[in-house]
Amino acid sequence: MLTNINQSYLFISSPLEQFDITSLLSFNAPLLGYINLTLTNLALYTLLLFLLIVSLHIVANNNIKLLPSK
Repeated sequence: MLTNINQSYLFISSPLEQFDITSLLSFNAPLLGYINLTLTNLALYTLLLFLLIVSLHIVANNNIKLLPSK
């Protein structure tokens, strides 16, 4: 069965855990004061959705042609 996988990730102890915002990548730099840039799971989902929408828009743009066959 699942002996090699940590089983604590398989069960949700609270229903609100699905809405937790976790830090995936963090960058701290002492530039222009103190800058803290963090990529969270919410920002990652938003970025992926934005790229999907922009790519579909570019593909479906049809190069500003009025009639699709010409």
